[in-house]
Amino acid sequence: MLSFSTNPDFNYWKMDTNVVIIGAGIAGLAAGYQLKKAGCDSIILEALSFVGGRMSSEECEGFIIDKGAYTFPDAHRNLRSFIQDLGFKDHLVPTSGTTSTFSGGREYRIKIGSPMDFLTYKLLTGRNKRDMIKLFLYAQSLGKALDIGRPTSKTFDLERQSAAEYLLESFDEEILEKIAYPIFSEVFLGVPEQNSKLAFLATIKNLTTFKILAFTEGMGVVPEQLMRELDVRLNSPVVKIAPASREGLYEIHVGGENPRSYLAEGVILAVPLPLVTNIVDGLPEDLADGFRSIRYAPSIVTALAVDREYPATSMINNLLRRDDGVIATVIFDHHKSPHRIPKGKSLVTVILCEPACRMLFAEPDGKITEAVLGDVNKLYPGFADKLIFSRIYRWAHGAVQLMPGSVRQQHELRKMLAELRGNLLFAGDGLCKSSLEISFNTGVEAANRIMERLGL
Repeated sequence: MLSFSTNPDFNYWKMDTNVVIIGAGIAGLAAGYQLKKAGCDSIILEALSFVGGRMSSEECEGFIIDKGAYTFPDAHRNLRSFIQDLGFKDHLVPTSGTTSTFSGGREYRIKIGSPMDFLTYKLLTGRNKRDMIKLFLYAQSLGKALDIGRPTSKTFDLERQSAAEYLLESFDEEILEKIAYPIFSEVFLGVPEQNSKLAFLATIKNLTTFKILAFTEGMGVVPEQLMRELDVRLNSPVVKIAPASREGLYEIHVGGENPRSYLAEGVILAVPLPLVTNIVDGLPEDLADGFRSIRYAPSIVTALAVDREYPATSMINNLLRRDDGVIATVIFDHHKSPHRIPKGKSLVTVILCEPACRMLFAEPDGKITEAVLGDVNKLYPGFADKLIFSRIYRWAHGAVQLMPGSVRQQHELRKMLAELRGNLLFAGDGLCKSSLEISFNTGVEAANRIMERLGL
């Protein structure tokens, strides 16, 4: 049973807005925009000092830095259409699409989305190239069974094993270490031991046709535009949500430097789902367990500006864990758009590997930068000597991990949420998998559902 507020100073007869949205990532902003289009008032509360969450960027000394997500998959059709409707069509451009994997200090390059390049990929032996082709064909043959958002019994069968167990059982270890590990590091910010066979097959299914885009002005241009159009209140951490004593309304308490309370007919929570149990009073225990079952990998993103150009590099560069470093992925940002970086200089975005993120998450920025520079300098000698500045961005909830059994748990959670009475709705990638498209879609869907329930 949800507990009612006993705040004696709260005005239960003055509603602040129709809907309060918790979280100003792309899910919360999409929900707010959908409500605004329908003439429904909303207030968006964001704990941080900026909008967009992992879809954010900032300008520093003439460099445009992406703080979290750094590319935009062409397959994000709904979000792409929305972005174009906002007037940002010309801001989203194709990238070179080149990627390299470093093994033992040697670089192996391939073009993303090119089947022919894969056939000549020197990182793998001939036998393992053939086995990868078999894996591609097998993944494509599974069709709708790989639809994580609409799982079938076959889908659940495919997530009984971890990706590591499956690959070691059926293929050479080289495929695990040189293909699966870089994929999970880059896409899931995790490792194949902590994600399922299903997650691996669903990811490689379209790998040979995968195309990536980038924002010429940074990932944050769309969230920042939405903030200008919506009522977004930054530095507003929500500490408690409970039904108010006035029937049908919710009381939302904000902490931080400017504490206050809001009264609304409905609430959309667009935050990492494990946080829900900390702020919503009296959730049914099975629902609370469902929220707690969602697992995220943390992420540390390091931006390094250097006084030197690196024109011949691949856009995305992956490292293998057997090389025993702290970094997983190195991105050269000039591939996104040359004017994001001052002439004669470079910006490199480095994403740490999952074990290093856990080990270094609470460490000072200087210690993280030192460890990252040590690894990058091995790949590009003299890099550290040209450093202009570094920036560190920490994400406690970097990406959803699809562990064995996770998709079934999410499916059961979504069913419980569909049956939940009241006007408390949820959005975000924790309902399925980490994806800007999924975050956007769930935000729009939550807005539509809450308007239907409110009769708006």
